[in-house]
Amino acid sequence: MLARHAEDMFWAGRYLERAEDTARMVRATLLSTVAESPVQAIDRMQNLIRTLRVEVPTPSEDVQSMAEHLTKSPPMLRSEAGLSIDVQAAASRLVALPTLAGSVVFCIGRARENFRSLRDQIPSELWEQINQFYLRLRQDDFAATMEHDPFQTLEFIRVSCQTLNGAFESSMSRGEGYRFLVLGQNLERALMTCRLIQSRYPAMDGSSYDEMALTLRSVSALEAYQRAHQSSPLAADVARFLLVDDLFPRSALYCLRLSETQVESLAPQGKPPPLRRLGQLRSELEYADFNHMVSDLPSHLTALESGVRDVAELVSDYFFRNAEAFDLHSQAIKPGASS
Repeated sequence: MLARHAEDMFWAGRYLERAEDTARMVRATLLSTVAESPVQAIDRMQNLIRTLRVEVPTPSEDVQSMAEHLTKSPPMLRSEAGLSIDVQAAASRLVALPTLAGSVVFCIGRARENFRSLRDQIPSELWEQINQFYLRLRQDDFAATMEHDPFQTLEFIRVSCQTLNGAFESSMSRGEGYRFLVLGQNLERALMTCRLIQSRYPAMDGSSYDEMALTLRSVSALEAYQRAHQSSPLAADVARFLLVDDLFPRSALYCLRLSETQVESLAPQGKPPPLRRLGQLRSELEYADFNHMVSDLPSHLTALESGVRDVAELVSDYFFRNAEAFDLHSQAIKPGASS
């Protein structure tokens, strides 16, 4: 497989995962604000923005685009950049603002561009689905629909993303293209899980079921967690489940194991740098003393997130070094980049 095609497939996987995770987290956050005070709603939205690492525009940037998404009703949210918006408008912007790097519309557009260069290497069902999905997201009424009916809109996005996953899982040959797609998807998923725990852990003091449920709903893990831990609201139990559960497909350990499997198949000879780094991260997480880890969880999560980023860079250096110049690719802005 040509290096530039492999890179396009890798980044398509990352963008698809980023879009789905963003939609899930926005929906969970909006649900949690329904019965809360304006101040609590603002705090939750600010927490979500920190989790997603979105670069909030300053008042002088993209004013016209922002104005289209503002509503007249309180509560108002003041971002770190100083821009005041209401909570619903913030959610709408995270989903429907095409100029905001990391929004759902932005990520699906980038994934579509990568797939467009691979039309002869992907199933027709996959291309048709992402093309229809993208065209719906770019319709003139989509932003207004998101603002006035956010839950139905976010459900549409979730189902569409899962349909895309089903399209390549059920109809794509398990060759190099598929493996790069799954590798990118799972590295991005591991990053998002780490960020979610890091952002939500301080709020989960064990006294509130709602805080635990919000965190788990953000990654569709509530039912799986309840079966494993009988609805324990303890932050340590939630963190353990999302980090090291063997069976849940969005746990960090599960994602690292699956990523390791893909790299082993892509480089069957020897132990290339990305495989060695993945093995190191996976073994450190798998055999860690979790009670010791919890005593300083923020630093461990930071190290884990940094390690996953290292893997992504090593994958690029090892597999894509012969690709075209990076600025020619559609993925010039990487999903999940630190703000």
